[in-house]
Amino acid sequence: MSVSIRFVTVGKWETNAYQLEVNGESVIIDPGDEFEKLEDSFRSGSSVIKYILNTHGHFDHIGAVNEYKKRYNIPFYLHGKDKMILRQSNLMRKFAGIDGFIKIPEIDHVFEEFESIPVGGDQIRVHHTPGHTPGSVTFEIDNMLISGDLFFHDEIGRFDLPGGNEKKLKESINYILDNYKDYKIYPGHGEPFVLDDNVINDIKNLIE
Repeated sequence: MSVSIRFVTVGKWETNAYQLEVNGESVIIDPGDEFEKLEDSFRSGSSVIKYILNTHGHFDHIGAVNEYKKRYNIPFYLHGKDKMILRQSNLMRKFAGIDGFIKIPEIDHVFEEFESIPVGGDQIRVHHTPGHTPGSVTFEIDNMLISGDLFFHDEIGRFDLPGGNEKKLKESINYILDNYKDYKIYPGHGEPFVLDDNVINDIKNLIE
């Protein structure tokens, strides 16, 4: 299998959007804003785009979902526990001081608690990792995790936003730290990094 990941940072909140490609098929993950910028960056791939997968439903991760749905006629996947978060996107944009509104995308497929999504003859495994939002998920393929806003290289995700839960966030982080050592982490913001011993120890110290 040939798996590749590209990422582009978009929007006021510098959100990472990803294109994960496997053997000529790909998925778009967390297209948060600036659809044309994403198109320009991801167009170099020759793959067939199959789905839009979101790690969670916050407004800064879903702003370009409708444009992808319309242009490529592809389904949007989100965990069911983030339906309310998604519906509140324009309210949260207003609270964040962002002008204008976005069209809230319709969810075409609701993630189950444990699920695999086929792409290019491989499988993207979906792990429910709540805490940042009730329906936050982490995507696993090969030795890579696309983890949304669960944690970053030197800090943990926020739990003080609507739907956040500190206890669940720490449980989800510990699950990843304890089971995915040496995996490459592709977070929702900031640069990718390897989950080595130093990072694991630093993050565990933050959540003690």
